[in-house]
Amino acid sequence: MAITKNNYYEGTVVDYTHEGLGVIKIDGYPVFIQDALLNESIRFKAIKVNSKFGYGKLIDIINKSENRIEPPCPYYFQCGGCQIQSMSYEEQLEFKRIVVKNNMRRLPIDLLIHPTVGDNDGNYYRNKSQIPVQMRDGKLEMGFYRERSHDLINIDHCLIQKDIHNELMLRTKELIEAENISIYDEKKHQGLLRHVIIRSSHDDAQVQITFVTNGKENVFRNITNTLAAEYPNIKSIVQNINDRKTNVIMGRENKVRHGEPYIVDTLLGKQFKIRTNSFYQVNHRQTEKLYQLAIDAAELKGDEVIVDTYCGIGTIGLSVADKVKQLIGIEIVESAVLDARENAKLNNVENATFYQGASEDVMKELVVDGIKPDVVFVDPPRKGCHTDFLECLIEVSPEKIIYVSCNPSTLARDMKYLMANGYTAKEVRPLDMFPQTNHVESVVLLIKVHK
Repeated sequence: MAITKNNYYEGTVVDYTHEGLGVIKIDGYPVFIQDALLNESIRFKAIKVNSKFGYGKLIDIINKSENRIEPPCPYYFQCGGCQIQSMSYEEQLEFKRIVVKNNMRRLPIDLLIHPTVGDNDGNYYRNKSQIPVQMRDGKLEMGFYRERSHDLINIDHCLIQKDIHNELMLRTKELIEAENISIYDEKKHQGLLRHVIIRSSHDDAQVQITFVTNGKENVFRNITNTLAAEYPNIKSIVQNINDRKTNVIMGRENKVRHGEPYIVDTLLGKQFKIRTNSFYQVNHRQTEKLYQLAIDAAELKGDEVIVDTYCGIGTIGLSVADKVKQLIGIEIVESAVLDARENAKLNNVENATFYQGASEDVMKELVVDGIKPDVVFVDPPRKGCHTDFLECLIEVSPEKIIYVSCNPSTLARDMKYLMANGYTAKEVRPLDMFPQTNHVESVVLLIKVHK
């Protein structure tokens, strides 16, 4: 083994991992180090080693990168919400391009990896904040967890959530304390309030607050009345019931305590009702850029039949509905399908049909019914596409597949499968949906090869 645990070493950072760790090689042995930037010479302590790689802790910077900055958030080194604040925003964008490029090396052809589409300065963008609460030494704490732990870091201000969220977090905390509301203890599975969730529209004209509780007891009347009076833009206050012993944040049952069960936001000129349990991208300005990249890649002429798989509440499909002949959306979650149908009515979209079920099952039924899509939009979760779905996609054989990915590793895996079965691609466009974090989105156009 090239290095020994607890010993000190020097080296130069030659690459990044997908998590944003700097990579140093000691006699060919890779060591991964948090907050070490590309091309920096550093001194580090080996803190974990195995036969294939190790982890180190940054001790000194011998030659500092011009892209290094002082992390702007005072909680950065404790909170697990952000991972790359030591990088200038320009370096964050380059890091994300490198991550995509490294993953695309697994493919049989060279692809053009475009510069990452950035987001202003990368601050105050999150339109959804999921804030755990706990009691410590008799004091209420609200904030975010330390990385890979349930150790809560109490915070007053988050650099990446919208200002209205920071303001409401502190005001809600005051009201919870004043009402002496019981706080959940996950070890004992006792106490009522587990999380406070804040959502807002792109212009903060509509705000939703959700109290996630261990049981149905409604102790929020005074809080609800006070918040509604102080903030007229709060259009929805919901109590979500989650009485299971689980790390999953939300339960399935909701009780509306004020206003509507949803807020409404506008995206690419269309309106969407967003409920407590709805999936909706957390960065509005980047979501519009992402969807526009996907729409532009399709080069639609107006006579196409398109299928929007993993469609959620219909955001991608409905954004493009007025540019195509027919839109078919497929989603496995029943509540999301109902929302998508409601959103179609809200926008007077009459050429859209939404089906509930697994994408591979519904697409096969569509083919049997004589429907042949020209373009399929694919926007799966981080785990990527199931093999059954990819096989079905190949069988359905659309001319174009627009793959919107939140995980370049599973994107590369799925592209490899599609390329082995009659599709090709030329380029990948990365986009920064989550500044200050190591996550990266990508858009790829895959075209059917005619022999």
